Amino acid sequence: MKLIYDISVLAWSVKNKKAKTGIFRVIENVLFQLLKDPSIELYLSSIHGNITDVKEYLKVQGIHLETRFLLFPKKSSIRKDIAFKYYQWFLNRFDWKKFQNFSSFLKSIISILLYPIFFLLGLREYLRPIPSDQLTKEYIFHSTFLPIPKYILDSEIGKIVTIYDVISIKYPEYFFGNKDEVVWKLIRDLKKTDSVITISEYSKKDILSVTEKIQEKQVYVTPLAASEVFYQETSEQKINEVLSSYALKRGSYVLSVATLEPRKNLKNTIKAFLAMECLSQFPELKLVLIGGKGWGTEQEKLIGNYTKEQQDRILFVGFVSDDLLASIYSGALLFVYMSFNEGFGLPPLEAMQCGVPVLVSNTSSLPEVVGDAGVYADPTEVMEITRAMETYIQEESIRKRMAYQALGRAKLYTWEKTASLTKEVYQRVYESNH
Repeated sequence: MKLIYDISVLAWSVKNKKAKTGIFRVIENVLFQLLKDPSIELYLSSIHGNITDVKEYLKVQGIHLETRFLLFPKKSSIRKDIAFKYYQWFLNRFDWKKFQNFSSFLKSIISILLYPIFFLLGLREYLRPIPSDQLTKEYIFHSTFLPIPKYILDSEIGKIVTIYDVISIKYPEYFFGNKDEVVWKLIRDLKKTDSVITISEYSKKDILSVTEKIQEKQVYVTPLAASEVFYQETSEQKINEVLSSYALKRGSYVLSVATLEPRKNLKNTIKAFLAMECLSQFPELKLVLIGGKGWGTEQEKLIGNYTKEQQDRILFVGFVSDDLLASIYSGALLFVYMSFNEGFGLPPLEAMQCGVPVLVSNTSSLPEVVGDAGVYADPTEVMEITRAMETYIQEESIRKRMAYQALGRAKLYTWEKTASLTKEVYQRVYESNH
């Protein structure tokens, strides 16, 4: 089976470690599995055009493939990458939702006018890096995040696109400027896409609810897994060493891992924590929040109305490197994730894989992922969250039982299984294309 797998997103981590989001982990871990599969003739592409960073990523990861399996412009450079980036940015300014037909016509005209300039600058390969003889029915192209370029859409190659969720379309209030550009473009082009991969039954239902262009049989669910960097750390010394840098002790904090943005509902998480009547019995107990800055939820606004004593109970850690996360997860008393909406929700699964009892929202995909291995609360009901936290904190037997069930549940999710299900999709697309 000849597969072209797009790794544009992986290159973003070269210049920005914070780009190692849940989507990054999905693409990377599936890639690692595909590299080990002898039945797949694997080709790599980068439709985003960040070729220099892609090559650097492969070098750092020790991934060495023959040149013929790397479908990148042969004469790439940082200067050319930047020029192509601005070209894409410029073209995207004319990609309009309300006037899609006119937008498509206008972009075609602009592309024709700019083509001679690209030819003179030696950038022609950036426009069509995948050769025509590989855009046939014998190949499958998998876009792991980005909209598929038109020259690929118009070809005979089997096409698969991963749509993680359509939250930005269904609930635009959770996104800065109501931006859903990537997702709506994916949905827009589905009439030309053979199949869709998504990450939960909940997301599948959502995708089918926002478009009539595809049928249920065209959408495949491949549940995710937690990365190997998340494990139950048993070394007390290592846990203490990591926690000491944050002035924390094992079992002295409730943990939440989420980007600082409205959808993650950190406001209610903080309210619920500080509302616990048992807090006075545990003077050292803190709420630790790990995650980068998103939008609309500034740290000062989240805790600005609380007293100094209450504010001291909340610790914003920000971004944390992968090598520290297992120890921080393992040292937590419990993990809380009160997100309003998730396509899958990797952080709770990461916590479960580290043997930490979890408290999650009773909404969207989270019950599907956590099953009977966690405690649930309505994310809109602060007192319900508070009561669930208090039960966990005061009842050691419940914490132990849920931690044990969490470890067992986490074992159901592996990247081997994800890759196996993904490969089944490839096989079906290949067969339907012949």
